[in-house]
Amino acid sequence: MLASTALTVAGGLLSCPAAWAAEPAKEPREIPHDAQPLHVKVGGFMEQFFGYVDQDVPGRDVSGFDVKSDTEIWFTGAAVLDNGIQVAVDVQLEGNSTGDQIDESHLKFTGGFGQVVLGSENSAMYMMHVAPKDFGFGLNSGDNVEWVDFTGVGGDTGVFRGPFGSTYTEPGRVNDANRLTYMTPRFGGFQLGASYVPKATEDDNTSVDRSAASHDGVALAAQYKGSIGPVAVGASLGWGMMQAADSSTASDPTAYNAGLSLGVGAWTLAAAAAGSDGDSATGDSTGWTVGLNYAPGPWKLSLAGFFGDRDGSATANAGGTGARKASFDTVQLEAGYDLGPGVSVVGVLGYADVDDRSGFGSDSDAVYGVSMVRLSF
Repeated sequence: MLASTALTVAGGLLSCPAAWAAEPAKEPREIPHDAQPLHVKVGGFMEQFFGYVDQDVPGRDVSGFDVKSDTEIWFTGAAVLDNGIQVAVDVQLEGNSTGDQIDESHLKFTGGFGQVVLGSENSAMYMMHVAPKDFGFGLNSGDNVEWVDFTGVGGDTGVFRGPFGSTYTEPGRVNDANRLTYMTPRFGGFQLGASYVPKATEDDNTSVDRSAASHDGVALAAQYKGSIGPVAVGASLGWGMMQAADSSTASDPTAYNAGLSLGVGAWTLAAAAAGSDGDSATGDSTGWTVGLNYAPGPWKLSLAGFFGDRDGSATANAGGTGARKASFDTVQLEAGYDLGPGVSVVGVLGYADVDDRSGFGSDSDAVYGVSMVRLSF
């Protein structure tokens, strides 16, 4: 229903005669001499980190100074059709990665009907989620994970797109897979969204083998943005599921999240929670976060915490390798300052407790202090 509805809306609007300034394309495809080309802009960001971490991990020596980087280059462009519909392209190139060189790549159709997103992108329940904001050093599925070692609990599975370390969840932790998403216009502050994903893999044009892998997932979300007197209010609810492989006896992976944000002047208090069921690698997981921000101008301060719990895989909790039953709790103080347009510095002091609860791993505490420079362009 979601796929046919969204395609019908987008297809009908885009195929009407008023939608196109040029004649229908011929084969081989020809570009009319008077057609205006789409101008692509280059943007993105670069983040450079320098910090120190102190963590005792059995059999490993991870304490000391380190330098880390995170860079993305974005290629974006948009065209407005005669009927007012905007068609936009977004391709994000990773500057510090070889495993997934293109982060996201998708088209967006935006108009009075809302927005349709087609391609490699997160789901509606991820994009519309309300949660505490950081100033550049992420706590809720962010940079803190790069400074904490998870060897003692069998790895960090479920930290990204899973409630073990994030309320920005996806069912089955399916990330940036090829999706079809529709989001309605905002009415009285409310907006609805829905996504359909045929398979869990990203940048994959092969056939969907429903007998061997999870498939045909959906995600639903609702969001509110408005104000009650002097209080700015944001709220969200999200739910999603993937169908397990037809040959599997496992239950279908599901995930849910919810968030609330209240702002008065320069102060913002926000909290969010998430959970997942049926994930064979992590078991059932839950997580919640709360943060208080003060941002009166170029100076910004934040105190936040994240508290995650993972049941772990059955084989790992029986003494094998893999993600074990564990908790991951973090408290973080963050300060930021905007040096100028697009240039900011951030300092962070954090404490994380990685607690093994399976009986086969090792507990560890981590204290980290990190400085960061971010350049947006």
